[in-house]
Amino acid sequence: MYMLCRSGLVLILLCLLTVMTAKAKQPKTYQLQYHATINPETEQAEVQITLPDTKLINSINFRLDEEFHSKVQGNGELVLKDGRAIWQPPEKNARLSYTVNLNHERSPGEYDSIYQKDFAIFRGDDLIPPATVRTKPGAHSKATLTFELPQHWNSVNSGWPEKDDRHFIIDNPERRFDRPTGWFIAGKLGTRRENLNGTHIAISAPQNMDVERMDLVSFMLMNWPQLRELVGELPPRILIVTAPDPMWRGGLSGPNSLFFHADRPMVSENGTSTLLHELFHTLTGITDKGNDDWAVEGLAEYYSIEILYRSGGLSEDRRERVFDWLADWSKDITKLRGRSSTGQQTARAVILLEALAQEISDKTKGEKSLDDLTRALIKEKHIDLPMINDIVEDLIGTPANTLDSPLLK
Repeated sequence: MYMLCRSGLVLILLCLLTVMTAKAKQPKTYQLQYHATINPETEQAEVQITLPDTKLINSINFRLDEEFHSKVQGNGELVLKDGRAIWQPPEKNARLSYTVNLNHERSPGEYDSIYQKDFAIFRGDDLIPPATVRTKPGAHSKATLTFELPQHWNSVNSGWPEKDDRHFIIDNPERRFDRPTGWFIAGKLGTRRENLNGTHIAISAPQNMDVERMDLVSFMLMNWPQLRELVGELPPRILIVTAPDPMWRGGLSGPNSLFFHADRPMVSENGTSTLLHELFHTLTGITDKGNDDWAVEGLAEYYSIEILYRSGGLSEDRRERVFDWLADWSKDITKLRGRSSTGQQTARAVILLEALAQEISDKTKGEKSLDDLTRALIKEKHIDLPMINDIVEDLIGTPANTLDSPLLK
């Protein structure tokens, strides 16, 4: 009798273990399908989000932008309130749809999102709004994005890998709810492509416009080895979107991509490079925690000069003159810290970083450099002044005198 009871108990435990193991092996991935139709009549994108199975999802809370998003509809339970769309999808075949304005002025007459007869330029961040997602523990999405284009348009490009024509795989390991962030360009396009040490570079612009794509390709080829040495691991794909007026006359970075105005010089007369500045943002992904944008923008501007110098694009004498010009332009700046760095604050940050580079080199007898600090910050991604202080102290063995500046109080 004892043996029978014992055998029965063992059998029950084995059954429970089998059930628990089976549950543990159940997939924690849910399919997430984005479909965007570009409508030439309304100059909008009609977006539909589809979830074939929502067993792992409790709710999705989208943060809408009234300048972009309208006509939000969905099955299941949908509440629109205070600029939010709170969606509790049904268990099967869940669908949410809305429209996205493709024309948006960053400043009067200058666009950071645009629809024209033969092309559209926009950001995935605007196409799919940010969302807070409540799921079962450990669940994450497997997302795709498909485009339906006007009949006479031939292609769409992004920094995301293509599954096939007009169909992209959206996979960001840092997010449980994948969104297609970064720049997109669709329409009648001309694109130049290069493969640089495992990174696919695409320079894409509307056809029949005065855009020097090969100049951009050559500039990238010249500076890529130094960028690679600084950053280390680089993304598999980079898209550079370029177009003339009425696009915003500057550069704007994004994940795996950036926009660069076609009339903007790759190197300005003062020796800085907007293209390298924005490329630094794209490749490093460094952001600040709210009060140290000077460091993010200062590093990007510093390396826009330094990478060009290391690549042979600036002589040592010219490099010194660039720093002299920045020092003079920013001489009246007394504070660096804050949520958003102005141009002159960024210039003053470059001067401070040059002094910090010299201090690190002097105190380590040339064994360490500002590059070591930058690589450490790239690993951290989200940075602030205390973190910078700690990393520099680890590098040189003592607190840095440069970082004790009144500029950082």
